[in-house]
Amino acid sequence: MTPRSTDASDHEKHGKADGPDPRAELAEARAAEERRDAHGSTSPDKDAENATGPRDGASIPEIELDLARTREEFAATLDAIEDKLSVPAHARRLKASVKRRLDSDPKPVVAAAAAGTVGVVAIVAGIVKTIRR
Repeated sequence: MTPRSTDASDHEKHGKADGPDPRAELAEARAAEERRDAHGSTSPDKDAENATGPRDGASIPEIELDLARTREEFAATLDAIEDKLSVPAHARRLKASVKRRLDSDPKPVVAAAAAGTVGVVAIVAGIVKTIRR
């Protein structure tokens, strides 16, 4: 799975660059909200974890920007899950880690490889001995 991106260049590619800048509008709306909050009013959607749906009075560009941000967060989460479950990715990381350790101090890596080899030989010998009985 490849990383996904929904930046401003996507709007330009689809011919939406001639309209108002949604990022500027969002910044302006947030500044206005902070000014309102400074005067004692509280917003029920202030906690982003508990927010459901768009804020009251949110403009369409704000909603589109929130959707794009949510899509990117969701894509990043899916990529992280996929990376954690990917056996080839784990193998690449393990290989890189062993190479780094081998370059810095080869003795522990060689000792671990020798111990692993002895263990495999012992298991194979046990299996062979069990089969011959």
